[in-house]
Amino acid sequence: MEYSSYRNRIIAVVALAATLFMMLFSSMYLTAHASHHCEDSSHCPVCAMMVQCERSLKTLGTGLAVTVVVLFTFMLYTNLFQGYSFKSVQTTLISQKVRMDS
Repeated sequence: MEYSSYRNRIIAVVALAATLFMMLFSSMYLTAHASHHCEDSSHCPVCAMMVQCERSLKTLGTGLAVTVVVLFTFMLYTNLFQGYSFKSVQTTLISQKVRMDS
C-alpha cells in the first residue's frame, strides 16, 4: 500500500515538473521569437513552433483555471466542515432515564 502511494507521488511530481517545464520554455520561445517575420509562414518551422507553443499555453491556461476553481471549492468546503462533529443521536428509554415500573 505504501509503495503505491509513493509511486503516485513521484508520478505527480514528474507531471508537475513537465507542465512547468513546458510553460517556462514555451513562453521563453515565444518571447525570443516575438519579432520574427517571414514571407512564407506556411513552411516556416519557427512560425509552426510559435503556433504550437501558443496553443499549448492556451490549453494549459484554461485547464489551470478550472483546476484552481475546483481546488478552491474543495478547500472551502473542507475548512467549512472541519469544525463540525457529526454524532449519531440514539435516544433510548434508558438514556432518557425512564422508569419502566408499572
